[in-house]
Amino acid sequence: MNSDVLTSKVADGIAVVTLGSKKRIYFDQEMGDVLTDTLQALAGDPKVRVVIVTGGAPGYFNRHFSIPALIKLSEDIRASGREWPDNATYQGGFSIRLWRYARPCRNR
Repeated sequence: MNSDVLTSKVADGIAVVTLGSKKRIYFDQEMGDVLTDTLQALAGDPKVRVVIVTGGAPGYFNRHFSIPALIKLSEDIRASGREWPDNATYQGGFSIRLWRYARPCRNR
C-alpha cells in the first residue's frame, strides 16, 4: 500500500487510520477504495475495539477531493446523458457506505 494514500496501525485494540500525507492531502477514488478495504478488514477483526480516522498532514484532516477526478466524473455524467430534477436528493455514495462499518463501542 502507498503510504501517501493511507496508513493504518493497530495497538491495544485501537486502530488508527491515517488518510494521506504531507505530500498528498486530497481524497480521490484510490483513497476511497483503500479506505473501504481497510475499514472492512478492521470491522472483521475481533481484536479491534475502536477505529480512529485522522489526516496525514499537520492541520488538515483532508483538504479537498481530487480536482481531476471531479472533472472526469462530471464529464462521464455529461456523456451518459443522465439528468436529475432540480429538487433531486443525494442517494448514497462513498460516505453512506462508510456508515455500514461504524459501530458503537462494546465491552468485550
